[in-house]
Amino acid sequence: MTNILMYIMLLGSQLISASLIFAILTSVLVKSRKKGILFLTIYILLVLYSLTIGFEYSTIMGIGMLIIYIGLGLLTYIVIKKKISKETVL
Repeated sequence: MTNILMYIMLLGSQLISASLIFAILTSVLVKSRKKGILFLTIYILLVLYSLTIGFEYSTIMGIGMLIIYIGLGLLTYIVIKKKISKETVL
């Protein structure tokens, strides 16, 4: 029971932190492409490190983290694409 609670808490914290990071990335990338790409590069390195630790700890934890990052990454990509296309139209 304790392990299940720990997994839920760790995945929840990953979900919250990834959501915040992707929200910051969206605003930075729309304002300045160069700063956004730098921020994205640093974030990708941190995600790779986090995934490595997650998979070392547990395969289930690593897969859960990977699903969170891929899902939020795709959502962020769609939002950024819409914002950039909206700004170029105006």
